Amino acid sequence: MNTNVRLALFFSLAIVLWFGSGSFGTTDSGEPVATKESSVYTKVQATNSIQQSFSPTVQLRAKTKVNREVKVLAEVSGKVTSALVEEGAGVIAGQGICEIGAEDRFLSLAQAKASAENADIAYRGALKLKSVGYQSDLAISQAKANQAAAKTNVKRAQLDVNNLKVKAPFDGIVESRPVEIGDFIMPGQLCAVVVELDPLKIEALVAETEINKLRLGDKAVVVIDGNAYPNATITYLARQANPKTRGYRLEATMGNPEQALRAGISARLKVKTTAILAHLIPASSILLNDIGETVVRVLDQKQIVDSLKVTAVGESAQGIWVAGLPEKVVLVTVGQNYIIDGEHVDPSFPAASPKQ
Repeated sequence: MNTNVRLALFFSLAIVLWFGSGSFGTTDSGEPVATKESSVYTKVQATNSIQQSFSPTVQLRAKTKVNREVKVLAEVSGKVTSALVEEGAGVIAGQGICEIGAEDRFLSLAQAKASAENADIAYRGALKLKSVGYQSDLAISQAKANQAAAKTNVKRAQLDVNNLKVKAPFDGIVESRPVEIGDFIMPGQLCAVVVELDPLKIEALVAETEINKLRLGDKAVVVIDGNAYPNATITYLARQANPKTRGYRLEATMGNPEQALRAGISARLKVKTTAILAHLIPASSILLNDIGETVVRVLDQKQIVDSLKVTAVGESAQGIWVAGLPEKVVLVTVGQNYIIDGEHVDPSFPAASPKQ
């Protein structure tokens, strides 16, 4: 046996004897080393959350719309002799917009009045003759019919004169006036389009999941170009959904006294609904479980983790409002991604939320 092999066997035997002696389990003082397993829990940060009253806000994409739009039509024929209001100008109810030439209408009115006066005299004379027995009932009836026809002709001639001015039906703005001086128009032809911008309508489509949250008379805030107008009121809710969009038409009205807001502008409509109980939690606390549901991690009295399903019902600058939690919960706010249900954790509480 060569020297190398003998040395290898010697060192192998020495190692075996050393392990067998148990000297690795003693200290210099001759006392055994204690090998006690210490429990280590995941550290998380938690806060105590309590239910609060919250009014969810339904937010809708909307657009502004005129309250009324009327096509003002001519009622008599003739040549336009005067355009009394320019396009874009404001009008009040009864103000003339276009004026049609009178032609012989004033003469026809004077003739109708004279005929009416003559018919009235004839009727009164027939009544006197009847009183002395010289007039029949048939003649009296005929005289009365002539009197009524003459009065009708006066009213008709007066209407023709009154309709020479095409007038605004309400206070508003002349959106368009397609006729000019010298144009000949016929009855039923367009003279002007008048729109009413005060109040202003706000039109939106409401999803079928939210329509039952809204009521007529609910107050709303209209946001246009970053400016909020809080004086809107819901005035119409459709009973039938649009067959293509499955949305329900909503209309709200708001004051626009200076008529500074125009129709057709994109807007957002925010409607506060009936108050509910909910928790305001940090947005980072919300997780998705294995089946895609939104959940939060909470702790019981023994610091055991559990996941509870929640439903987001609103947002604010401080976080997200959620429903579905008990009245009071201990919510995990930091470290919730690294723990699982049933796990025992070591929570710490911020100064603003002392441990209970």
